[in-house]
Amino acid sequence: MNFKNILAALLLSLFSLGVAQAAGSPLHEDFTALIAIADKMLEAAKASDATAFSTAATEASDVAKDQGNKGNSPRLQRISTKIKQAKKAAKSGDFGLATTLTEEAKLEMNKPDIKPTFGGTTEGGGRKGMFGEF
Repeated sequence: MNFKNILAALLLSLFSLGVAQAAGSPLHEDFTALIAIADKMLEAAKASDATAFSTAATEASDVAKDQGNKGNSPRLQRISTKIKQAKKAAKSGDFGLATTLTEEAKLEMNKPDIKPTFGGTTEGGGRKGMFGEF
């Protein structure tokens, strides 16, 4: 092969690796407003107040939508899905399920951000991905 072709292939592959590395999830997401609203939702669920729960869930959905407009976050998508499911459960009168779903959303919000490691491995040497550690 020609030296120019080899060099071009090498540069293109390095460029594509750099782009793939940059396409990760957003770092340092701030869920403090959503956590406060989730606390309101839990209080309304304990009091079995469907209207207060519904208004808090609507407020949480609006805040999540505003945060989602700033960047596409998989964590935020999981949280907003749980909030919507909890709102439906509270409207149907199942406050136990609404409480469980809200607590799951709050647990997702409280997960610590994983420090990025460049090269695809964690500090322990194994990979942590969608399918666990291997």
